[in-house]
Amino acid sequence: MIARILIWLLIVLVSAFTYPGELIVSLATRVVPPPTASTGPAGAVSWLHVAHPRGTRPYIADEQGRMVLLHGAISASLLEFGPGSGPIYPLDMAAYENGQCPANSRSSRYPPLCMADLSQMAGLGFNSVRLPISWSLLEPERGRFSTAYVDRVAQIVDWARSLRMYVIVDMHQNAFSHFVGAGDSTVDLAYNSGAPDWATFTDGMPSHVSAGQRELNAAVLEATTNFWYDRDGIQDEYLAALAFVASRFRDDPVVAGYGVYNEPLFGWSVPPGFEDLLLFPFYRRAIDAITGVRDGIPCWSGFFMPAPCGYRDLGVGDRRHLMFLDTGLLREVTDFPTHLGLPLSSYPNVVLAIHAYTHIYTIDALTGQKAANATYPWGGYDQSYDLAEREARAMDAALFVSEFGNAPADDDLILNAQLLQQEKHRTGFAFWPWKESGGGNWGMFAPPESPQASSGCLRVSRERMLARVYPRVTGDASLTYHYDPSDGRFTMHAHGQAGDPTTVVYMPRSVTGQITSDGAVRVVVSDEPDGSRIAFASPTGGDFVVAVSPAPLALTGCG
Repeated sequence: MIARILIWLLIVLVSAFTYPGELIVSLATRVVPPPTASTGPAGAVSWLHVAHPRGTRPYIADEQGRMVLLHGAISASLLEFGPGSGPIYPLDMAAYENGQCPANSRSSRYPPLCMADLSQMAGLGFNSVRLPISWSLLEPERGRFSTAYVDRVAQIVDWARSLRMYVIVDMHQNAFSHFVGAGDSTVDLAYNSGAPDWATFTDGMPSHVSAGQRELNAAVLEATTNFWYDRDGIQDEYLAALAFVASRFRDDPVVAGYGVYNEPLFGWSVPPGFEDLLLFPFYRRAIDAITGVRDGIPCWSGFFMPAPCGYRDLGVGDRRHLMFLDTGLLREVTDFPTHLGLPLSSYPNVVLAIHAYTHIYTIDALTGQKAANATYPWGGYDQSYDLAEREARAMDAALFVSEFGNAPADDDLILNAQLLQQEKHRTGFAFWPWKESGGGNWGMFAPPESPQASSGCLRVSRERMLARVYPRVTGDASLTYHYDPSDGRFTMHAHGQAGDPTTVVYMPRSVTGQITSDGAVRVVVSDEPDGSRIAFASPTGGDFVVAVSPAPLALTGCG
């Protein structure tokens, strides 16, 4: 070990004065792009990027520079939740063609994702879908990537293209891996997903869940720690797997970007050192690998890479997609920053992705308090969002709520409060989850009435709150707006000069109120085939208002 450390130090010192490409040695699999790429027709959707206006927080923008709000849901059907070591639903794209959808499976908590699902999402006003994928299914054997798995992702991307929706491809994990081992009845591996068997090193630690939290498991903590310290080069392999996916979609604007690592757990490391010395340096290396920006000093890979280390260019050459970076899992528990807010990378398209679970996984809930009278967080829902705004600004990153959700019984309290914060901070969201077959029953739809059915009916409270009026794109990144889910009332205040880009306001079919405007704006309303309406607001020079008057909601959900 001492010899390896001395060799590493020598390489770092020499490399500091040497062209980076000359001394970087890798033990990871060389990434070769798949033979085909799903690029799609030009102009299907706008490329997204992160705009960096002076003096304000960066934001996700389209090619015209307009702020883009992504509203969407998360479908977990491509994850390895379940008892097997392979995909639960078929990867053969023919099983989903011509409107077909495989039968639901008792082996999964989540039904299959089909074209009808994306059409339902679009009908609720969602313009994006967060699509989690498992490393274990992407690289089931070390160095062998599943083209069939990525083909299935590409099929979903093409469905989204036809509906003018975006896809966020998310490298997902929960309690590190399905292969941490079941030591006793406390471990339900149906709740674990992520790393393949060959990348799961538990070192004989007992697999036992404490306090009902799947992450509080010695085997999970050991395997996670081994990943952060690049045991046997497994972190290098992870980056190679991410690069394999990114190579497929390098030229496709329908893929908004990539979630690099879901809900990072600190393992045996002590926060906040975990975030600043392990997690965010790992993110920088992931960005280096995909984009080739070459931040950080060159280091020998294949074993532990200290914080200053960068990473070599894996040849993807992707300089356009967004990189969604989840904060450490401890932030989700505290609603408080657990890392130093510093610029991470010279790559401009970085998005800070928070998981907003106030009163669900925060300290108050873990100690048994109820949301209605909880004493923590001290700043209520504002604490998480106000601090996230500061985090994003300090990192020179856009802000996005990449996951939030709750039990349906708490919609009026928790879901409504979260959506109000997202309006206040002008940030998009991805709701967890889209549909469930059982388990926690948090889905937007009720559980299926028969084992083979995809789902029950759309929950009326979810339709009322999540199918909402909102500005999808706007030329005024400082606008304010508010939607009232009780009666469909909406008001947006904005400013613009003549010739500025148009603001586009979406109204779902459930909202029946009259559209009005005031001030320096010209509004044209389009009635869409699915019953929704879109208002195109072109500023003429000055302040303006676009509003929807209150009216009974035409809800179709149940329950």
